[in-house]
Amino acid sequence: MDMSVLDGSANRPGLNDLLENARAAVRGGRMGEAQETCQSLIECHPDQPDAWFLFGMTALRNGDIDTAHIHLSRAVDMRRGFAPYRIALGQSLKRLGDTEGADQQFRDAWILDPRAHEAVFGLAGTQAAMGRRTEATHLQRIAFRLLRRNLARHVSRRLLGRAADMTALVRTLPGTGTSRAFRSAMTLARWLAKRGDRNAAFAAFERAQRAAPDNPRPLIELGRQAFDAENFMLAHEFLERALNIAPQSLDVKCEYGRVLSRLARHEEALRILEDTHLQNPDAIRPLLLLAWARYRAGQSQRAIADFDAALERQPTSIEAHYGRARALIDAGDLADAKRWLQRTIALAPGHAGALRELANLKDLVPGDTHFNGLLAAIDNDDTPAQRRAVLHMAAGASCHNVKAYADAFDHYRNGNLLKDVVFDIRGYSKHIDGLIGGFDQRHFARTKGWGNPTDVPVFILGMPRSGTSLVEQILASHSQVYGAGEREELLQLADHLSEHLNDSRAYPACIDGLTEDSSRDIAGKFLGILRRTDPHAARITDKMPGNFHHVGLIATLFPNAKIIHCQRDPRDTCLSIFFGDFVGSHPYSYDLTNLGRYYRQYERLMAHWHEVLPGRVLDVRYEDLVDDQEDWSRRMVSFCGLDWESRCLDFHKTSRNVRTRSNAQVRQPIYRSSIARWRPYEAHLHPLFEALAAPAGDNKLSG
Repeated sequence: MDMSVLDGSANRPGLNDLLENARAAVRGGRMGEAQETCQSLIECHPDQPDAWFLFGMTALRNGDIDTAHIHLSRAVDMRRGFAPYRIALGQSLKRLGDTEGADQQFRDAWILDPRAHEAVFGLAGTQAAMGRRTEATHLQRIAFRLLRRNLARHVSRRLLGRAADMTALVRTLPGTGTSRAFRSAMTLARWLAKRGDRNAAFAAFERAQRAAPDNPRPLIELGRQAFDAENFMLAHEFLERALNIAPQSLDVKCEYGRVLSRLARHEEALRILEDTHLQNPDAIRPLLLLAWARYRAGQSQRAIADFDAALERQPTSIEAHYGRARALIDAGDLADAKRWLQRTIALAPGHAGALRELANLKDLVPGDTHFNGLLAAIDNDDTPAQRRAVLHMAAGASCHNVKAYADAFDHYRNGNLLKDVVFDIRGYSKHIDGLIGGFDQRHFARTKGWGNPTDVPVFILGMPRSGTSLVEQILASHSQVYGAGEREELLQLADHLSEHLNDSRAYPACIDGLTEDSSRDIAGKFLGILRRTDPHAARITDKMPGNFHHVGLIATLFPNAKIIHCQRDPRDTCLSIFFGDFVGSHPYSYDLTNLGRYYRQYERLMAHWHEVLPGRVLDVRYEDLVDDQEDWSRRMVSFCGLDWESRCLDFHKTSRNVRTRSNAQVRQPIYRSSIARWRPYEAHLHPLFEALAAPAGDNKLSG
């Protein structure tokens, strides 16, 4: 899917027109015009991967292979999960004489799109060039078979397309004027969505919305499309508009509550979904969404009760079975969770999420029936890319568990490759520059003594998979500490700080507009939200790893808050992230080079915090904590200003809800098997090693 439609990047003035002009020029063979238009595109929109792709295609057709390779490489680097980019880059590499590099690009394109006959033809050519004639012949047969199937699909679509032509729809549907335009656009949009053409469906829903701006239905569908593309902010924008139009609509309230839950605005989500359920007690969807919202808010037991209520009404509900299993995992009842995952798969063979969870719980073994079904679903070219990605990650975990490391890495790599995301290291580096420049010595001198003097918050942060869950579990075992888990409030505060300050500059530039009064007010509201998790605890932890970006904001608002920075061997950290199947706000996590670049920027920022806030941050290395659990546990408890309690050593016995990838691990005593996890995969990790070895300043210009 072309994610530019749903990521909001295509809404800037002039971009759509420039892109269409460039495409038309390339299609029409007007290479001079295409090159000029593409140059304008790159100058105006350097973060738009299609601009680099079109320029590269123009250069390729003009025979300027070096220029083509540079631009096509940039396009692939920005958007790794788009098969046409890979095919074009493979063609340029082949013409440059890099047969092995071309072979890998064609192979990756085939993984991304199992129907891409161009990729298989390219792969047949590279295999022939490497002397593998038998394999090349086999691939050619596959390519011709795919070509015939694709031609048949094309003819079928052309015939169906005529039936769905907008003009024909306008003639056949009742109504006149605006009414007819709305109904035509909605009918076409639904037909396109059912056919799987989500870009065109999205555009048709937008036309329907413009034809009937007071009708909530197009906005609901646009919100659903954005939600499915994991662009929850855009989904929220559409659904909020729908809610303003139809505040009592069951569909609108359900969709709005669902997106609030995914944005971690838990109190709002629960309020609207509880209200919707009470007003529609016989409807199953509000109840299921309420159960999922409770699960995401960390209320596992209440979520289980809601899933049970849904199952009483609909005993074969796949969603309720799977949700109940997920809630049981977070509650620590792993044996029962496995049983519910098995029941989910019995109802829905090949259920990607259930298979992934079984693999993570080491209960999915290569060679068994479920695993073979998983592989069959991966090989089926009708399986959607998002589902294939999850299935590959499940297969990777299963193979890792039995030490089949080569197969495990192939599955993990393919699963990550299928995540069609854009990560701009240059833009991210500029953001780090802004944080370093905004929170400098001058800022802390100006804001000394501001904010709230409370010592209740304890922020546990660092890279994901660096030991933050373990550290929180140790501290939460203390009688005076409440472990609140991964809280989104600080991230949301940073995102909306300019609004709080009525400052036109985005964060972090708007930090200059902070005053002593506003800092006290903002800190007080944040503390009030945190206090609702436990009104009496002496310390409350927030273990959102990404808060390493906001150490400066934490120190400004809470000068006495404790900050614990978790560290781990960067090779283990990055590999664990790569294997972690993250969603949402981790676009860097699906590529080893990007992971290394991101890590170097993280190191650069943490070095700055230590420089401007000496003594404020306690560094805890995972390896040191494993080597001497008691000494480091005592240090952390003392750093938090608390007396020692021996129960912190038996952290795995502490019963609490844990909503992280490490929810099973923190219920075991400390173990060493996660140290040097990278070694069996060393042969595959050279892109990561190179990125980690590059100076952070070089990473700013990489890409």
